[in-house]
Amino acid sequence: MKHSSLAIALLLIAPAAFAAEEPPLAAFHNGLFYVRDKTDTFRLYVQGRVHVDAIGWLGPGLTSGDPSTTLKPTFFLRRARPEIGGEFFHDWQWQLSIDLAPSTADNQTGKTDSLNCAVSAATGAEMCTPQTNPVQAPLQKPAPTDAFINFGPSPWFNVQVGQFLLPFSMENRISDNTTPFVERSLAVRNLGAPLTRDIGVMVWGEAPNKRIYYSAGIYNGDGPNRPNADTSFDFVTRVFVRPFATKSALQVGISARYGQRDAKLVGYDAPTLTTQGGFAFWRPTYKDSTGALVHVIPQGDQSALGLDAYVPWGPIDVAGEFIYASTSTREAVDGYQLANVTPRAGALFGYSYYVQLGAWLLGTRDIIGSPSAGKPLHADLRAPSLPARHGLQAVVKFEQVALTYHGASRAGSADKNTPGGPVDVHASTIGINYWATRHLRVALDWAAYLLPQNRVLHEISSRVGVQF
Repeated sequence: MKHSSLAIALLLIAPAAFAAEEPPLAAFHNGLFYVRDKTDTFRLYVQGRVHVDAIGWLGPGLTSGDPSTTLKPTFFLRRARPEIGGEFFHDWQWQLSIDLAPSTADNQTGKTDSLNCAVSAATGAEMCTPQTNPVQAPLQKPAPTDAFINFGPSPWFNVQVGQFLLPFSMENRISDNTTPFVERSLAVRNLGAPLTRDIGVMVWGEAPNKRIYYSAGIYNGDGPNRPNADTSFDFVTRVFVRPFATKSALQVGISARYGQRDAKLVGYDAPTLTTQGGFAFWRPTYKDSTGALVHVIPQGDQSALGLDAYVPWGPIDVAGEFIYASTSTREAVDGYQLANVTPRAGALFGYSYYVQLGAWLLGTRDIIGSPSAGKPLHADLRAPSLPARHGLQAVVKFEQVALTYHGASRAGSADKNTPGGPVDVHASTIGINYWATRHLRVALDWAAYLLPQNRVLHEISSRVGVQF
């Protein structure tokens, strides 16, 4: 009789205990705000980020020249993004973020009058009317950043479509929230993935034990929020291995991309090469010997190969990447970018690398985790809630860009003002990051650049960032 009473009591208590263990329908769990239905068929994640930066420069000739290119100390909004994401039917994930920044100004050179011209459909004559442009007016251009849908029936196999960070290099797949420095390295921003994001479809997967990750995708090749300019696409792939995944986050990876640009259909400029703070040390435009503005435009083969490694050792993190890239180009006079008139064709090619050392002076890397593969949002509600943590991280980086531009190596003859020859940049950067949990970051970077013509430039960058 006693045993029967005990059994009945256990049966009555068990459902209540089970119900008590059920996660709530809405909560904050290990860094994610979520709302879900009772069957956990649908989930909604609410996120956002605000990054407020300040930057200043030290060096000769900073205040001379065109007002639009003069380096001026400033505060600005680097990112201001409302973000939402979700899961449904367990195998589907989605994410949408819209950037309401960065801060910028229109018509910085103060040209108050210009002509607005159009061709009359009735007569074929060009008609122009004067218009007035406000000087240095604030300019906002809200635009989607990450907008994708992912189908993942297995850890080994996922299909992701939309716009997202290109799977090229280790650093380009790390969230903007947790990059060791305020901006990504010269190698990644200028050679590996200069457009950062693109629109396309990617197949990716990861072993359940986290020891291997792969991704391969087809993309427009023209950058974020831009439809395909021609009929060709870019192929981008990345693979990395973690041989000791159960004991260490050490990883080694390789990335590759290849595409082509049609000279008859692609008329946009090649990417400008910049420092972390945005100073342009190589521009895809110049004035030729006749005074005409000439554009350097991608044409033909576009390729890059990258190697990367990340080695954690106690409180120390060592990371590095090497990237070789070759961009075939053509030149066109302003106004004739799509006129099929190419005075010359050449290439911009070379390599870049960085070596980085970080040390956790307070806390551990668990605050932000190891380098991310950029997977869709997912909250493991079965995992215990982790306590809030603080951390202080010091980082130092050395990097180099070694490129050569030959404007007429494939066709035509160079103009005497063609910016040929080497583009050699060395940089050393020191940074400090304070993390009040992974949701609040205060960062300060100091970078010293040795630019072409032996010009020395110092940049001081800081960021206060809040992200959830």
